[in-house]
Formats: sequence, C-alpha cells, structure tokens
Amino acid sequence: MRILAIYPAVLALAALPALGARDYDRTWKLDEKETIRKSFDIPGGGRKLLIDNVHGYVHVTGYSGTQMQVTVEKHLYADRAEAMAEAKRDVKLDMSQQGSFVRLYEDGPFRTNNGMNYRGDDYYGYRVVLDFDVQVPFDTELVLKTVNQGDIQVKKTTGDYEIRGLNGGIEMEDVAGSGTVNTLNGKVKVQYSKNPTKATQFKTLNGEVDVYFRSGLDADLKFKKLNGGIYTDFEVRGEPSTDAGDSRSGRFVYRSSRGISGRTGKGGPELSFETLNGSIRLHSKAL
Repeated sequence: MRILAIYPAVLALAALPALGARDYDRTWKLDEKETIRKSFDIPGGGRKLLIDNVHGYVHVTGYSGTQMQVTVEKHLYADRAEAMAEAKRDVKLDMSQQGSFVRLYEDGPFRTNNGMNYRGDDYYGYRVVLDFDVQVPFDTELVLKTVNQGDIQVKKTTGDYEIRGLNGGIEMEDVAGSGTVNTLNGKVKVQYSKNPTKATQFKTLNGEVDVYFRSGLDADLKFKKLNGGIYTDFEVRGEPSTDAGDSRSGRFVYRSSRGISGRTGKGGPELSFETLNGSIRLHSKAL
C-alpha cells in the first residue's frame, strides 16, 4: 500500500468523551424490555427509509423482498417507579409510512425545534435504548442516525445513503450507492460491491477511515486530516499542496497542513476523506 501522505503531529488532541459516557456503567434499579415488530409493504420503486435514533444501534440489511421488516428491542431503565412511568409516557417510537417512505423516529423531551438537547441520565432519571434490526429491499435509499450507545451497520444495499453517527462507529459491507458517511467518535469502514458514481464523503473526528473500493477506481480524491497517515492502493496523480517532502524506503512522503487532492484512473466523482485523529486507507478489491 502506497503512503500518499503523512501529516505531522503538530497538535495532540484527546478523543472527545461520548455524551453521557459517565452514565453508561450506571446500575439501574428498574429494567424493562419490549420487542416491537412491524412490516411495511412497498412493492414499487423509490423506496426510502429514515431511522432517527438517540440511544442504541441501527443495523440495516438488504434483501430481495418488497417489505421493510422492522424489529426493535426497546430497553427502559430507571431509578424509581415514577421515572419509569415518565419514560413510558414521554419517549415514543413513531413508525409511519407515506407511500414508499418509511419513518422510524424516536421522540422525547430531548427533542427541540433546533434538533436535540439530551441533558443526561441524572436529569431525566431514566434511559431508553432502542436497538434497530431492519431488512429492506436492496435498492432502498437510507437516512440513518444515532447518537449514543450503538453503532450503525449497513449490509447488501444498493441505494444512496446519508449515514450519521455521533458516539459510535459506522460499518458498511457489500454496498453500492453514493452519499455521506459521517460520525464524531468512531471508526468508519466501508466495503463496496460497486464504486460510487456520485460525490461521496467519509468523515470522522476521532477514528480511522478504511474504504475498500473495487479495482479500477475512477475518481477525484480529496483528503483532509491532522494526525496520522494517508495510504492508498491506487495510483494517484496530481500535485498536492505541500509544505515539505522526503523519500522513505523508496516511497515519497508528503507533508501538508492544508489538505491533499488528486485523481485516480480517469477521474470521476469527488470522493472526500476527513479525520482529525486517525489514518485514512483506500484499499483495492478485485472484481
């Protein structure tokens, strides 16, 4: 694997703590569980799924059917009976369908007009965790979001996507499509069955970015990072903006504080990769 760039460790930044991290090992006095199942029949095209979660993982797998099959494991934790009653009353899972669009949305007192303001377990006296396992038709467009206490996994889908985490990793396997893969604290790993045909972004603040493209990638590449290296299996052309350079073991090493861009193959969609603390690796997989 070629070393395309290594940035100097000009500034050492500690990883940001997860929201409510001090609460994760908390021992709750009350614990209740519920399994929720629902199916949505969508025989036509243009399918789209939104999952907007707060605590818990989101796992989505493509299959050859025409239904979206949803299983949610709901965990409720509280310190007292009154708080458990409040959790049941105030935190709701909205599961709705409009045509080919399915929306799975966790609502609660932490939702605001401007987004979300989660004040922590001490403030609420409870925690609600929703773990989503969803099967979707292969070509479903995905918008997946979660904040704490869970990762996002996507397998065997071909639709475009917007994947946004906060405190957890993102892993996509055997996927096609284009879009955004973005988290704050966690690793980003994507393995493509077909290379993106439109602009696509891969971003994390604290974590590594590993992307496995099919061989023969044609794309315009942009990289931005601070601490770590950039490595690629592909021949990359173009002059990066550099501060200095040298030769190590026969490989040229670029140093830059402004980012690097280049082209592989014949050029094509813009693929951007960004992390602050971690390395970026572009792998080539044979067809």
